[in-house]
Amino acid sequence: MSMEYVDLLRSRAKRYLESALNNLLSNRFDVAIVEAEIASQLALKALIAKIGFEPPRTHMVRQLFSFIIDNRLLPENMLNIIRNYVKKNREKLIILERARIVGQYGASDVDRDEAEIAVNTAREVLGVVEKLWEMVV
Repeated sequence: MSMEYVDLLRSRAKRYLESALNNLLSNRFDVAIVEAEIASQLALKALIAKIGFEPPRTHMVRQLFSFIIDNRLLPENMLNIIRNYVKKNREKLIILERARIVGQYGASDVDRDEAEIAVNTAREVLGVVEKLWEMVV
């Protein structure tokens, strides 16, 4: 992976999160949750690419975390950061993963609570990725 591609994914992730926050504030909850989920997966894919691997073609945030863990792409102390985050935030990550489907294709409206959980979880995911990003040489 070229660093240009890695940087593109990373900057897109940040822009999607920024847009998700703006849409949350504007009560566009369906758009906010879709953008939050996209931000999370792009950030994780940027990290995987930075490490030198082809990111898997999945939209599932937990699968992207698992890809890093299962393939031992990072040192053990960094993998433990991921393990602890995923274990502690499993329910919120499931809500975030459902967000794209619900926001794009759902037959019902998305409420503020679900949107806030999705956007805040995306913010946390990007925070974890940024922490790991700085640790990767």
